[in-house]
Amino acid sequence: MPVAMYQFLMSEKLTDNQAHDLLTNARMTLAQAAGETVRAETALRAAEKSLMLLSLGLLMAAEEGSDGNRAIKDQTQP
Repeated sequence: MPVAMYQFLMSEKLTDNQAHDLLTNARMTLAQAAGETVRAETALRAAEKSLMLLSLGLLMAAEEGSDGNRAIKDQTQP
């Protein structure tokens, strides 16, 4: 696990920028991985794309001052 990612996990709460960095690091790690089977490769590519959409949604929400993430379809409030 990269040191920067480990430091994020050690903090109590992440800022928007830290969350975006963590999502980006995870996506980059997935991008370097290759699945041995079609199932594994499909799951890795889907996860990579999902993380990209989530991180972009986070950036858009931060710019708009919104608590919602457009990448998440159903966002019911707790």
